[in-house]
Amino acid sequence: MRLEPKDLLEKLEFDKIIALLDKECLGELGRQAIHRMPFMTNVDDIERRLREVSEYKLALSKNDQFPLATYEDLAEDLKMLDIEGYVLPEDGFVRINAVLVIMADVFRFFTPDRQQIYPSLYDIIRPVHFDPQLNTAIGKVFDENGDIRPDASLPCSPSAGKSGASSGNSTRSSAPSSTATATPAG
Repeated sequence: MRLEPKDLLEKLEFDKIIALLDKECLGELGRQAIHRMPFMTNVDDIERRLREVSEYKLALSKNDQFPLATYEDLAEDLKMLDIEGYVLPEDGFVRINAVLVIMADVFRFFTPDRQQIYPSLYDIIRPVHFDPQLNTAIGKVFDENGDIRPDASLPCSPSAGKSGASSGNSTRSSAPSSTATATPAG
């Protein structure tokens, strides 16, 4: 049985907080997460989030720039890569690489010293496996503008483009096309 009034969140102006947070989001996934965010009542969860905010504020005050950037939702691209024989277009690679670059910057930010200074923020990414070879592989084919490098050589053999992506998918390129075929690892 709920005892609080139905309009409690409006009376507490929770909707205004959500609107302010929405403006600061760098991507659609962040906006969706903000709008799904529940009103927290668990003390441990609240204290953990407050530690995260405190550490982020500390980084700002020390001019210790946490690497943030706008990003695109990769759900469609990643979903399509689960389809055997699917050909990922150039722009799909560009979107994936842009997110990989951001992730590389985030992992580079958390040096051992910063892991100690910002333990709550580091706990957010601690369980994430990041393979920097993915950036390297895409960077050999596409430049920072998303154009195919003139010196790019795309592998022709089925095993040439395989990598250990945590999603369980491997990609292989079919020369001379600028697309890749997804093959589920088995």
